[in-house]
Amino acid sequence: MNRRLIFALLAILAGNVFAAGWVLVRYAETEPAIHYFESIQMRKMGDTAFVWDLHDLKAPAVTSDGFTYNSVGYAVEYQCRARKRRTLAIKWFEKHLGEGAVKSQEGVVSDWIIATPESLEGQLFNHVCE
Repeated sequence: MNRRLIFALLAILAGNVFAAGWVLVRYAETEPAIHYFESIQMRKMGDTAFVWDLHDLKAPAVTSDGFTYNSVGYAVEYQCRARKRRTLAIKWFEKHLGEGAVKSQEGVVSDWIIATPESLEGQLFNHVCE
């Protein structure tokens, strides 16, 4: 991992991003969730953008160890020119809109996926990269 990515990941994971002072922008709605991104902490460095993608579930879900959660936050990196995205971290929240107890915070660097225009990833791309 290069230094710029490590710095950005640490900045994204610091503290509770959805605490007081956050600004959520709704960008999509699907059957299971309403989708928001956090606009204040969104960062763009050259061709690379970092953003929190919050999925506010319409019905509670339960983890394998029994924790009930109502929203999930994904720290996401976009490569704008290549129209690619990958997840860097995930947080599961007890309450809606990223509030309440945090079940866990997990650093996961997923594979890159293409953000096609009709996908959720593509809809968020339009806000983050353009």
